[in-house]
Amino acid sequence: MNMIVSFLTQLLLTLALAAFIVRYIRPHLRKVLLDLCGTEERAQFWTAFSNILLIGLPGILALNYRPEVRDMEELFFEIASRLSGALAGFLFALVCVGIVVTIFALVAPKTSKVEAK
Repeated sequence: MNMIVSFLTQLLLTLALAAFIVRYIRPHLRKVLLDLCGTEERAQFWTAFSNILLIGLPGILALNYRPEVRDMEELFFEIASRLSGALAGFLFALVCVGIVVTIFALVAPKTSKVEAK
């Protein structure tokens, strides 16, 4: 396998995994953001922002991959190692989004159940 194919394989695997996880978490995140933001437009913005961050950071980390091995077995483990680094970047971005949402939830005005009725 040449170096370009191994680079593209690692990049596409990283982006596919990140997109799959974002697709899984999006409805749950959107509900929380809609509750916190109060309007559909604000929730859509923050959902889009979160999606870009959660896919973009692992993508940027994946772009730094430069294959150096020639043996297929070594190449497999090198790609797996790079994928774990990119997923660590995804988790870092997810934690950052979680911190921002948590801080926002703490300072957002709460509606009491009496006002809601």
